[in-house]
Amino acid sequence: MSQPAPRSWLARVFAASWLSYFSYYFTRMPFKATKTSLQEEHGLTKSDLNAIDTAYNVAYCLGQVVNGFLADWLGPRRWVSFGMLLSASLVFAFSLADTVTGMVLGVYTLVWGLNGFAQSTGWPGNSKVMASWFGTRRRGEVMGLWSTCYQAGGLVATLVAARLLHAFGWKGVYVGMALWVTVVAVAFFALVRDRPSAAGFADPDGVTVDKEERRRLLAAEWPRVLRTPMVWSMCAAYFCCKLIRYAFLFWLPFYLDSALGYSKVEALDTSIFFELGGLVMVIVAGQLADRAFGRRRVATAFGFLVLLVGALMLYRQIGDDGRLETIFGLALVGGTLFAADSLISGAVAQDLGGTHAAALASGLINGVGSIGQVLQGFLLVYITDTYGWLTLFDVFAGLAAFGAVMCLPYLRVRPRAT
Repeated sequence: MSQPAPRSWLARVFAASWLSYFSYYFTRMPFKATKTSLQEEHGLTKSDLNAIDTAYNVAYCLGQVVNGFLADWLGPRRWVSFGMLLSASLVFAFSLADTVTGMVLGVYTLVWGLNGFAQSTGWPGNSKVMASWFGTRRRGEVMGLWSTCYQAGGLVATLVAARLLHAFGWKGVYVGMALWVTVVAVAFFALVRDRPSAAGFADPDGVTVDKEERRRLLAAEWPRVLRTPMVWSMCAAYFCCKLIRYAFLFWLPFYLDSALGYSKVEALDTSIFFELGGLVMVIVAGQLADRAFGRRRVATAFGFLVLLVGALMLYRQIGDDGRLETIFGLALVGGTLFAADSLISGAVAQDLGGTHAAALASGLINGVGSIGQVLQGFLLVYITDTYGWLTLFDVFAGLAAFGAVMCLPYLRVRPRAT
């Protein structure tokens, strides 16, 4: 009988998967970091910038479900590596797109939309890797640590983008980020295997099956996932989380620059405290979910969503009082938001999908959540143009409260037995 995977292999897979999703942000953030530069150079309006974001968001939303299916069926190792290389190629192409005179907005929209689909390979694929290598018992703690990848990714990518922007101009941001992701894609393919049994070890939770049996189980598991009411409630809760998160991710530097008068680099540097708050709190959330709440991960997410309502209302009051107040408010909002976000899209989704359909459940919850990502730009532009920025934070608080309500029926739920 095969032995469980040794710690060296678990650490290797964890590190490679963490670095992979961390690096996806390097080809996700360039447009956020260069919005004001593109606006100045090409005369793009706020609505034009939102159109480019929307193309990305729609492709990302649809791609989550498609790539959840493909990662389960084809295996995450090949699919994640392919997605990273495709994303890097498209980001490099974006830096050259303004050579097509008279069609700048259309070309930018097309290329960034295709990048949205490439980016959508990352979450379901890496979620599948983590579910396949790590069992259910400590999943909240493990995924809490792993989920720091997307706070750290957003934070570091923003800092790197600011430096590249200062040193090489806006095109240097795209070229530098694409080169990094290309290197990481090759490393991921070399270091990761789809599951422990592919490396000669026993799969976790006592589940080891051959290829044909795995595909038969997949065919049975997918309908179960789609019929589970809790899946759709988590989709609704994650819709709220993701709408708020991406509004901050995509527009925070623009808000700090255009509404509060920060310089471009200062706005980017200040915006990282949103991710920095999340970087700390997702680890705390994973520990709380498994140790204090007895693996009741939805209950833990509910608590953080309630705290998010308070954090947003506080930020509304103090966010424009000064830089220190802005930093404190952003860290508090980011901490509570990312804690709930990481639990719902990570450990909870993997629990719902089980060993064989983790990518599908993760892709489905992330895909429906990404409808919020699609809508956030339209909502933000309409509300800020009509009522001002402060009203936007009231709307976000209402969405956080609705997300908490979606969690209420499942506060006692623990992971099902494998």
